[in-house]
Amino acid sequence: MQIQLTWIDPNTGDRREPLLETPVTIGSQFAIMPGQIAENRVSRIVIEDDLIADYHALITTENQELIIIDQDTSNGIKINGVQSARGILQNGDRIQIGSTEIVIQITSVWECDRMVGFLFKRRCGRTDTINCPHCNQTYTEDYAYYPDYGSYRYGWGSNHNRDEFNEASKEENSDDPDFTEADGISLEEERNTDFETNMGAS
Repeated sequence: MQIQLTWIDPNTGDRREPLLETPVTIGSQFAIMPGQIAENRVSRIVIEDDLIADYHALITTENQELIIIDQDTSNGIKINGVQSARGILQNGDRIQIGSTEIVIQITSVWECDRMVGFLFKRRCGRTDTINCPHCNQTYTEDYAYYPDYGSYRYGWGSNHNRDEFNEASKEENSDDPDFTEADGISLEEERNTDFETNMGAS
């Protein structure tokens, strides 16, 4: 989710209006705040204020909602004048951290960043997970996306392998006295190699 934070710098009097991607951290020490959370890069906002902790607050998304979480600080945070350790943020809300008031503007809605598909991954991009065929499917269903490659729950290409095994077994159990178990294994390996070549494997 993309948001714009607007505040007046308490030291210089300058107006700040950065446009940021969540998650966003706010604190007085850049190096203390995390640069990454759950594989997502963090936008770090530094406000030099004695009432602001080194790492004071986190703004992130949960269940498609924008939330702010106080990081167990002594001064806490206020949302629209109400002291709170955690709260849902709406467009236009005002949060107070230390002596600084920050106005929240939501500029883009949440989009699902789940990568879907098997061979050719793409972003889901939906703004609502309800009844989403990608967001609500299981790992197994996701990787069984291309049925021609076999069902993932048995391993990729397993349909082909089972067919080759069945054919080899039939030939092994035939009346041909010269067909041995070693011949069956050799046949299976040869056909698997042909299969991989046909699939463009190197």
